[in-house]
Amino acid sequence: MCELIIPCIMYKPVRKGTNGGVTLQGLLAATAGGLTIGLTFVAVGLMTAECSFDMSFQQLLVIPISAAAGLLGSLIDSLLGATLQFSGYCSVRNKVVSKRGPTVTKISGMTILDNDAVNAVSVLLTSVITAYACIVFF
Repeated sequence: MCELIIPCIMYKPVRKGTNGGVTLQGLLAATAGGLTIGLTFVAVGLMTAECSFDMSFQQLLVIPISAAAGLLGSLIDSLLGATLQFSGYCSVRNKVVSKRGPTVTKISGMTILDNDAVNAVSVLLTSVITAYACIVFF
């Protein structure tokens, strides 16, 4: 299956494994992961905390916020991977690689961040944005 890549919002098919590539299934899975975390938070909170109905009802806002955070985190990770993490195709190994070389043709990205740094920055940005959303809503 082909993935789409998002460098500078350039939607084009890329090889499987290219940094920044996304699929509809992947985006849906990220949203479902966030939704699951939100549902778990609310369910555990309802079972363990004693609070008024108004407060319990307000906690339901966590569910769409967490689903949006899952999607947003995936998009931030893909955008950073597509733009700041190098992806190339190695003609000798016949696969996508993350390091430059004489047999590597660039697909996308710059050599600024590696995969671990992309993950760390995307988690940090997603956490800050989600925390701000929670401050606004709660």
